[in-house]
Amino acid sequence: MAVAGSWQPPRPCEVYRAEWELCRSAGHVLYHYYVHGERPDCRQWLRDLTSCREWEESRSAEAQVSLDLRV
Repeated sequence: MAVAGSWQPPRPCEVYRAEWELCRSAGHVLYHYYVHGERPDCRQWLRDLTSCREWEESRSAEAQVSLDLRV
């Protein structure tokens, strides 16, 4: 059973950063464009990274809700 106040993001912030960087990499952009005909949208990874860092810095309830909605 979870203890009240012990919430943690679903992934460490470093994972969100790595996914965002991978999404923006040249190889991924070329592959995604070839397969789907458009550039990948990496904005969600950046939003998740921002929310994760905000939660780590200030335990923001807004950031927690943002990350919970992604699970």
